[in-house]
Amino acid sequence: MEHKELLPDFVVIGAGKSGTTSLHEYLNQHPKIFMGSKEPNFFAYELLDPNTLEDPTDRDHYYQSVYKLEDYLNLFKEAKDGQLKGEVSNTYISSAGSWERIKHYIPDAKLMAILRHPADRIFSRYFHLVRENEIPEGGDLNEVFNRDSIWWKRKDLVNEGFYYRQLKPYFDNFKRENIKVFLYEDFIGRTDEVVKEAFSFLGVDPNVKVGTDVVYNKSGKVKNKSVDALVGQDSAPIVFIKKVFPGLHKKLKSNVAVNRWLNGIRNKNLEKPGMDPKLKQRIVDDIYRKDIEQLQELLQKDLKHWL
Repeated sequence: MEHKELLPDFVVIGAGKSGTTSLHEYLNQHPKIFMGSKEPNFFAYELLDPNTLEDPTDRDHYYQSVYKLEDYLNLFKEAKDGQLKGEVSNTYISSAGSWERIKHYIPDAKLMAILRHPADRIFSRYFHLVRENEIPEGGDLNEVFNRDSIWWKRKDLVNEGFYYRQLKPYFDNFKRENIKVFLYEDFIGRTDEVVKEAFSFLGVDPNVKVGTDVVYNKSGKVKNKSVDALVGQDSAPIVFIKKVFPGLHKKLKSNVAVNRWLNGIRNKNLEKPGMDPKLKQRIVDDIYRKDIEQLQELLQKDLKHWL
């Protein structure tokens, strides 16, 4: 294979709505790390026939992703000598066969994941869809217990929270010492320590300071639509800059000070009610309890607080 040296050294495999966007940005600020574009989804989609995707949202996601090897390698061509190359794609934890493609191309890759309490994660996913005005038909949160609903048909909703089922093939087929799993509560509660741990795991200087005070891709309901129209992720000014001045957009997107200001405004313009404790417990008991118990054994971590 040509340009094999462009393949990534590490991959963050998920999970969605668990801080992976922030982790991507923190990793990208280390001088010895080069991050490709977030969510290329190559290992999930390379062998996938898009005609098998019935949901229009899934098809759109496929065509917005990178499914050709040449295009995937191009994501890393600007990496400097001595930099580790990495990428983040949450589809890798929930798409069957992703581990096989990673194993095929980079069998010695280091793998990282952040796991959020599965009920909290699906609650956050719901409000992410609210923020983006993309709640699917029949996607009311109360339908989460209906196994015939969209909540069970889409991979990024209920199914992504079955972490034991998703991670078992990785632990079975990669060296345990090459897999690092963080809990979301640790990631947000002691961010600096977790980022240092990630740097150490990757073998780069853990004492490099990065902008961990900036929170990216927060979920919630938009409070002021006028503010969102000006600075939201898909606002007209930002879309214009991205299309007309892609170089400037890339430069601004990688600027910590700009992100601190921009995400500060965005995050203040979002609201998300707390999750009903009874609903959370029912989701655990009716959907995830067995998987959490198995996950404890796989990770050798105490997850009783999740139960």
